[in-house]
Amino acid sequence: MKTRSSLEIGLPLVVFAVACLVSLPTFILTLGWLTLGACSIGHHSLEELPADGIQRQWLHGPRSICLWFYHLAWWPRYMRVELREIAARAGEVIESAYRRVGRKGAPRASRRRAAGDDK
Repeated sequence: MKTRSSLEIGLPLVVFAVACLVSLPTFILTLGWLTLGACSIGHHSLEELPADGIQRQWLHGPRSICLWFYHLAWWPRYMRVELREIAARAGEVIESAYRRVGRKGAPRASRRRAAGDDK
Protein backbone atom coordinates (compact mmCIF):
# COMPACT_ATOMS: atom_id res chain seq x y z
CA MET A 1 0.00 0.00 0.00
CA LYS A 2 1.37 3.36 -1.04
CA THR A 3 1.34 6.06 1.62
CA ARG A 4 0.09 9.38 0.35
CA SER A 5 2.26 12.33 1.30
CA SER A 6 1.07 15.73 2.47
CA LEU A 7 2.11 17.16 -0.89
CA GLU A 8 0.00 14.64 -2.79
CA ILE A 9 -3.06 15.37 -0.67
CA GLY A 10 -2.65 19.15 -0.75
CA LEU A 11 -1.68 19.49 -4.41
CA PRO A 12 -5.24 19.47 -5.86
CA LEU A 13 -6.18 22.39 -3.62
CA VAL A 14 -3.19 24.38 -4.85
CA VAL A 15 -3.82 23.50 -8.52
CA PHE A 16 -7.48 24.48 -8.34
CA ALA A 17 -6.64 27.73 -6.51
CA VAL A 18 -4.10 28.68 -9.19
CA ALA A 19 -6.57 27.74 -11.95
CA CYS A 20 -9.20 30.00 -10.36
CA LEU A 21 -6.76 32.90 -10.23
CA VAL A 22 -5.59 32.51 -13.83
CA SER A 23 -8.80 33.36 -15.64
CA LEU A 24 -12.57 33.45 -15.44
CA PRO A 25 -13.11 30.41 -17.74
CA THR A 26 -10.88 28.20 -15.60
CA PHE A 27 -12.67 29.51 -12.51
CA ILE A 28 -16.01 28.46 -14.03
CA LEU A 29 -14.63 25.04 -15.05
CA THR A 30 -13.23 24.56 -11.55
CA LEU A 31 -16.56 25.41 -9.96
CA GLY A 32 -18.33 23.03 -12.33
CA TRP A 33 -15.89 20.21 -11.57
CA LEU A 34 -16.20 20.70 -7.82
CA THR A 35 -19.99 20.92 -8.07
CA LEU A 36 -20.08 17.59 -9.89
CA GLY A 37 -17.81 16.16 -7.23
CA ALA A 38 -19.98 17.48 -4.42
CA CYS A 39 -23.10 16.09 -6.07
CA SER A 40 -21.57 12.68 -6.66
CA ILE A 41 -19.71 12.01 -3.40
CA GLY A 42 -21.12 14.67 -1.11
CA HIS A 43 -23.49 12.28 0.63
CA HIS A 44 -20.61 10.13 1.93
CA SER A 45 -18.81 10.87 5.17
CA LEU A 46 -15.03 11.20 5.18
CA GLU A 47 -14.72 7.84 6.95
CA GLU A 48 -16.69 6.09 4.15
CA LEU A 49 -14.33 7.25 1.40
CA PRO A 50 -11.24 5.16 0.63
CA ALA A 51 -8.45 5.88 3.08
CA ASP A 52 -5.80 3.58 1.60
CA GLY A 53 -2.43 5.13 2.22
CA ILE A 54 -3.86 8.18 4.01
CA GLN A 55 -2.68 8.73 7.56
CA ARG A 56 -5.37 8.86 10.25
CA GLN A 57 -4.39 12.40 11.26
CA TRP A 58 -5.93 13.66 7.99
CA LEU A 59 -9.40 12.44 8.95
CA HIS A 60 -10.00 14.98 11.76
CA GLY A 61 -9.21 18.61 12.41
CA PRO A 62 -8.14 21.30 9.94
CA ARG A 63 -6.40 18.78 7.70
CA SER A 64 -9.72 17.14 6.93
CA ILE A 65 -10.62 20.14 4.73
CA CYS A 66 -7.63 19.39 2.48
CA LEU A 67 -8.61 15.72 2.43
CA TRP A 68 -12.19 16.59 1.47
CA PHE A 69 -10.86 18.74 -1.37
CA TYR A 70 -8.59 15.87 -2.44
CA HIS A 71 -11.60 13.54 -2.65
CA LEU A 72 -13.69 16.15 -4.49
CA ALA A 73 -10.92 16.71 -7.03
CA TRP A 74 -10.65 12.97 -7.74
CA TRP A 75 -14.39 12.18 -7.66
CA PRO A 76 -14.42 10.18 -10.94
CA ARG A 77 -12.23 7.53 -9.25
CA TYR A 78 -15.00 6.82 -6.75
CA MET A 79 -17.86 6.96 -9.24
CA ARG A 80 -16.59 4.58 -11.95
CA VAL A 81 -19.45 2.08 -11.68
CA GLU A 82 -22.12 4.78 -11.47
CA LEU A 83 -20.63 6.69 -14.41
CA ARG A 84 -20.65 3.51 -16.53
CA GLU A 85 -24.31 2.94 -15.64
CA ILE A 86 -25.22 6.53 -16.52
CA ALA A 87 -23.32 6.32 -19.82
CA ALA A 88 -25.02 3.02 -20.68
CA ARG A 89 -28.47 4.47 -19.96
CA ALA A 90 -27.69 7.60 -22.00
CA GLY A 91 -26.50 5.42 -24.87
CA GLU A 92 -29.70 3.39 -24.77
CA VAL A 93 -31.85 6.55 -24.83
CA ILE A 94 -29.90 7.96 -27.78
CA GLU A 95 -30.08 4.66 -29.64
CA SER A 96 -33.83 4.28 -29.11
CA ALA A 97 -34.43 7.90 -30.19
CA TYR A 98 -32.33 7.33 -33.29
CA ARG A 99 -34.32 4.21 -34.15
CA ARG A 100 -37.64 6.06 -33.70
CA VAL A 101 -36.50 8.90 -35.95
CA GLY A 102 -35.20 6.41 -38.53
CA ARG A 103 -38.53 4.55 -38.61
CA LYS A 104 -40.57 7.72 -38.90
CA GLY A 105 -38.40 9.19 -41.66
CA ALA A 106 -38.48 6.26 -44.10
CA PRO A 107 -42.27 5.96 -44.66
CA ARG A 108 -42.66 9.69 -45.37
CA ALA A 109 -40.07 9.58 -48.13
CA SER A 110 -41.65 6.53 -49.72
CA ARG A 111 -45.12 8.15 -49.57
CA ARG A 112 -43.85 11.25 -51.38
CA ARG A 113 -42.26 9.17 -54.12
CA ALA A 114 -45.41 7.12 -54.49
CA ALA A 115 -47.55 10.25 -54.78
CA GLY A 116 -45.23 11.73 -57.42
CA ASP A 117 -44.22 14.71 -55.31
CA ASP A 118 -40.74 15.82 -56.49
CA LYS A 119 -39.96 18.44 -53.87
